[in-house]
Amino acid sequence: MVYCSKCGNNFPEDAYFCPHCGVRTQAGVEAGAASPSDEIRESLSRMGKEMEKAFTIAAKEVHEAFKTARDNLRQTPQKEDVKCVDCGETNSSDDKYCGKCGRKLA
Repeated sequence: MVYCSKCGNNFPEDAYFCPHCGVRTQAGVEAGAASPSDEIRESLSRMGKEMEKAFTIAAKEVHEAFKTARDNLRQTPQKEDVKCVDCGETNSSDDKYCGKCGRKLA
């Protein structure tokens, strides 16, 4: 029997992990037994790499979307002012009624 360096309980010499506290034993280290924390660390590392790839792709797509939107705005024709048929007043293309005489604009 050997004793755990962390909790002090005894366990069989061939155990890779302490059955009381879960720490990897010397036999486990020598056998290369992966501890749960090693598996978690590796999984997080892989996940980080995948997320980096995804964010790189997303950044390129967002950049392209903004470029397309900017190009579309540049190509949008400018609205022309509208003259009232009654009084000849120049009104904004967004106006629905003449600001001078109140007539509905075409």
